Amino acid sequence: MKIVLIDKEEGLKVGGIKIFNKRLYKYLSDKKHQVTILRFSNKSSKDKYLYHIPYYYAEPRSYIFIPSEKTLDILKKYLRKLKPDIVYIAIGISPLDFFIPAACHELNIPIAGVWHGDYNDSTSSFQMLVKSVFLAYVPFCQQLDLLHIFSQKLANFYIRRGINKDRITILPNGIDTDFYKPGYSYFGQKTKIGTGVLFLGRLTYVKNPEILIKSFLDINPPDHTKLVLVGHGEQEETLKEDYKDKRVIFTGLISDEAKKLDIIRACKVFVLPSKYEGMSLSLLEAMSCGLACIVSDAGANSELIKNAGILITEARLKQELPISLRLLLEYPEFASILGKKAREKVLKEYSQEMIFEKLCLVLEKTVSHYKRYGPPKVKPVEIDQFLKRKLTVLFRKLKRLGTTLTELS
Repeated sequence: MKIVLIDKEEGLKVGGIKIFNKRLYKYLSDKKHQVTILRFSNKSSKDKYLYHIPYYYAEPRSYIFIPSEKTLDILKKYLRKLKPDIVYIAIGISPLDFFIPAACHELNIPIAGVWHGDYNDSTSSFQMLVKSVFLAYVPFCQQLDLLHIFSQKLANFYIRRGINKDRITILPNGIDTDFYKPGYSYFGQKTKIGTGVLFLGRLTYVKNPEILIKSFLDINPPDHTKLVLVGHGEQEETLKEDYKDKRVIFTGLISDEAKKLDIIRACKVFVLPSKYEGMSLSLLEAMSCGLACIVSDAGANSELIKNAGILITEARLKQELPISLRLLLEYPEFASILGKKAREKVLKEYSQEMIFEKLCLVLEKTVSHYKRYGPPKVKPVEIDQFLKRKLTVLFRKLKRLGTTLTELS
């Protein structure tokens, strides 16, 4: 197949969507498919397989972006040139999304979309806003030839709202279990970590790292127990300034996967206290390396960690996270049992090779179905003034929350 992957990340050099597409690109290329990535970016790339699509404005992580008047024309130009069998797009937060399915169908190209985000069942104002984003995208999802979702929960959400279940595929994120596995850590030796607690992700409001730092320091662990925070973001400098403690290590962004693996192996416990997630790649990486995991109930965390870790509802993190940390640090045998269960679960259910193989088959089936039956029989979305105002209000609310609502983990 000739496949075009579309993503929307440019600001940072690493992120869940970008990592997912990089791994998917390698898998498809190894299987002799012709793959090209179209990335919304104002910087051109030297990579022959990567084309950039300029835009007018984007927030720091480039998920909420405003296209220029030429953006869609440039996208169409690339699609005419590449003539793919199918387009696979990471669904984002932009008015342009609503035009892309019609543009593909105009060129007689089927389109599949993947949601890297998810929601939990909390009634907090934040989660209600998250659900409103998924609701706003119902007209977009109705136009897709295939909607790829990571969880049954989000699939049910869209089926209840009229999306044909035959056009939905539920496939989780996957991980390379041969690479991400337990092993020796040079980082652990260098930093003299006896027992390590790991945070791996962006240092942002949505990822909620401060509650982990506070919980860790509240239990006053011994000096050989370290909290390692891998990543950067708008809260990084503030957190470094506010929490100057020799037991707290900030590594900054680690984009090299071998170096990241070495840091993961230095730790015994992984904590993901996010307010919002999809299906976290960082959680899968930690589970695959045999770490005992404590997570909030954001996104698909509850599905991933079921029977293999500790799940805390986001509203109870302040009360229960310190207790859970103390439990795993004071009873390392229990932490070891959870780590082994996590590794076993990933091996059984989340192998990247197995999941990408299934995705490839679904894409091939979608291409065949499109050739026979054509696109969904729905009217293309027209962005009228009412919808423009509605989206503008939504973008402003999202921006006030401080960060993006999408994980590529």
